[in-house]
Amino acid sequence: MPATILNQLSHPEQKKIFFFSLLFITLLAAWLLFSPQGGLKFYSIKKELLQIEQANAQLQAENQALRQETERLKTDSVYLEKIAREKGLLKRNEMVFVFN
Repeated sequence: MPATILNQLSHPEQKKIFFFSLLFITLLAAWLLFSPQGGLKFYSIKKELLQIEQANAQLQAENQALRQETERLKTDSVYLEKIAREKGLLKRNEMVFVFN
């Protein structure tokens, strides 16, 4: 309301308008924060998205490392033999002696 109209109202009426305006603004702010699509929900979803993106980046790095390991196992026979021996595998006609 323009100031001239407010000046024409009595003091109790001005207080009522101020009170209801303040109440309306408070309710609107509460609704914007706490509604299902409100600010708090937005914040929690944004936080969850950040965690998912970080986990995704970590998994992509692990996938890349596994792809490199797979490629190395396919192409590097020395590395393949080293891994096989670590797993306890033997070559043909090879014997193992265990000393205690």
